Amino acid sequence: MKKFSVIGNRMPRIDAIDQVTGRAQFIPDLMRHNMLHGAIVRSPIPHGRILQVDTTKSKRVPGVKAVITANDIPNTRFGFQMGEANKRPLTGDKVRYIGDELAAVAAETEEAAQEACSLIQVELEPLPALFDPESALQPGAPLIHIDKPGNISGEVHRIFGDVGEGFLKSDHIFEATYRTTGVAHCCMETRGALAEFDNQGRLTLWSTTQFPHVLREIMSCVLQLPIGKIRVCKAHIGGGFGSRQSMDPVDPICAFLAQKSGRPVKLIKTRSEEFVSDRIRYPMVITVKTGVTSDGVIMARQVNILTDGGAYNDQGLAVTASAASRCVNLYRVPYVKFDGKVVFTNKVFGGAFRGYGGPQIIFGIESQMDEIAEELGIDPLKLRLLNANQKGDVTVGGARFASCGFAECLNQSAAVAGWKEKRGKLKPRGIGMASFIHTGAGSINAHGGSFSAAFVKVEYDGSVDLMTGVPDIGQGSDTALAQIAAEELGVRFEDVRVHAGDTAITPSTQGVRGSRETFVAGNAVKLAAQQVKLQLLERAASLLAIGKEGLDIADGKIYVKSNPEQFVTVAQAAGKPMFDRSSAFPLGVPVLASACYMDPVSELPDKATGYGNPSPAWVFGTQVAEVEVDVKTGIVSVLRVVAAHDVGRAINPMAIEGQLEGSIAQGVGMALTERVIWESGAVLNQQLADYKLPTTLDVPQITSILVETDDPYGPFGAKGVGEAGLVPTAAAIANAIYDAIGVRIRELPITPEKVLTAMKKIGK
Repeated sequence: MKKFSVIGNRMPRIDAIDQVTGRAQFIPDLMRHNMLHGAIVRSPIPHGRILQVDTTKSKRVPGVKAVITANDIPNTRFGFQMGEANKRPLTGDKVRYIGDELAAVAAETEEAAQEACSLIQVELEPLPALFDPESALQPGAPLIHIDKPGNISGEVHRIFGDVGEGFLKSDHIFEATYRTTGVAHCCMETRGALAEFDNQGRLTLWSTTQFPHVLREIMSCVLQLPIGKIRVCKAHIGGGFGSRQSMDPVDPICAFLAQKSGRPVKLIKTRSEEFVSDRIRYPMVITVKTGVTSDGVIMARQVNILTDGGAYNDQGLAVTASAASRCVNLYRVPYVKFDGKVVFTNKVFGGAFRGYGGPQIIFGIESQMDEIAEELGIDPLKLRLLNANQKGDVTVGGARFASCGFAECLNQSAAVAGWKEKRGKLKPRGIGMASFIHTGAGSINAHGGSFSAAFVKVEYDGSVDLMTGVPDIGQGSDTALAQIAAEELGVRFEDVRVHAGDTAITPSTQGVRGSRETFVAGNAVKLAAQQVKLQLLERAASLLAIGKEGLDIADGKIYVKSNPEQFVTVAQAAGKPMFDRSSAFPLGVPVLASACYMDPVSELPDKATGYGNPSPAWVFGTQVAEVEVDVKTGIVSVLRVVAAHDVGRAINPMAIEGQLEGSIAQGVGMALTERVIWESGAVLNQQLADYKLPTTLDVPQITSILVETDDPYGPFGAKGVGEAGLVPTAAAIANAIYDAIGVRIRELPITPEKVLTAMKKIGK
């Protein structure tokens, strides 16, 4: 593969020094003159009709400057898909989960705001509540939303070929049900916002958001303000993982309080509020039926998913459709049928979480792949290689693979992990693998396709300003985009400044979601940089009296290809400072360009069938986990994970390794310890001490293998990998547990109790 000067280097994060020295400004660090503090009153019951919200006493508390209920704000709804939006910032008809927002207060101090909230008298008429999708679907079950019969939020159906015929062609048919539970994002920084209106009625909102431009549009709808009167700025963010993708009620509530009080308002959730009211990974009940020939060729796959959508619409339908895509496109399966239902329950509603339905469906599919291999007496590695997708494939669902390193990932992960030497020979240790497919460039959707824009400007000293709407929320996109700009322009990496996440100065983009930043935003940066480079070459050609075709740029110098010693600097071509009248170019003619990358490859899947290629690039990978099971206590220790991932081209190998390590740590938690525990709709584990996140002592040795496949559509061949590292981890661990003790557990998390119970059932 071609070598580059900046691309492929192990670059430290641009903001690393600010982060480690404490100079980075998070929402809690931001202060405005005359700022107030906000607080929210939440529902204490899971389902009930609102009879009265009396704020009289709260308004008498010294320091209180604004109190609002649903009656004080526009009757507007919000959600990920605004056409299906059914959540108000403050609910006015009835509450639908414990934590539903009822009223809000702004006061001079946090203590005054909390005191005022405690004095708001709420009268509720309790209604029957539903806590699981199976109960919610029962005939006669109470309706959570009157306009949604049967409590069905939405459905996803995919049929490709005659799946019945596929099963007839199969020699063996396997069917099992797998369950995943609600998992919290547990960002180190809780949700927060700071809102301020100027004297012309223009709002500036600082928010913990992953998509400033989209948030601005939603805020415009909810607040009923023109979009030109709203500026959204992303402060530094202490983690996102998808949770900051949807708008939280904190954002509009904070704005409404600022509007009513006429003063800036800061509103930050407590950790308890975060657990009670923030998005979670959607719990799913997944039934997988697979037909195979005697030698292991997959002939048919049928999947049914029941998604617990929680109390309101958000991304349940999109996440379920994403799971359908993985079901359809992973492996060469000629016949596929998928049916999914998203069901309302009286619990906090779900949202995007790293992997976007992938970890749930892959847990089912990849667990069953090992079950098939066991029954047929085929090595799990061989079974996967036999059915693996390949470059140039077009799946039965229409996905097209312009690059694909699936087989390489399988072989390399197995070799490094010592698969042949260890499989079945370590008891009570075990080794297991799982593979995956995921989008490496976001997905096209009905809300404007898949796009990103960028501005690039060269200053008179030769330094470069890059403006992108993509905020860096910890994934390192600022650094990767700076590398792409530096490589394309031929300047030093350290001479590129990145400005991101401020709607007032950056161009529009869809934000951080779907592992799209490197691919989509990177292509936009590359296009803008190409235009700037052309301008620099034209200016240098005038200075050097040579055609621009004979010039190139490297290390900040524009040189003659046939005589590299003859050059001008980028600074000279850009134009010297004002006081130097020898400048060939006036200050009024800056070197700048804008570009918008609109994915030219994808196609919106057909509404009726789902057929289509929703992403220009797909990533593949395999993880091999090695575990040890304490047969007396049931405790599972993950000793090592070898992760081989198809990355297209590694823009910054160190950043990718960091992404994989963080993803795998989250995957270990999903597999073994993490779950939101409800009792009658109430979250019982509302603090990090009770939630059981993996600590540094629980994170295994991680070996990352970057398989480079040089995608033809990615910037310099790159594909996105931000989510992919989490997708197969739980399945690999579950398969390793089976290899260790011969117990198959089909429900996450795999707790010691479940291990001991399963061992007892088989007489161990």
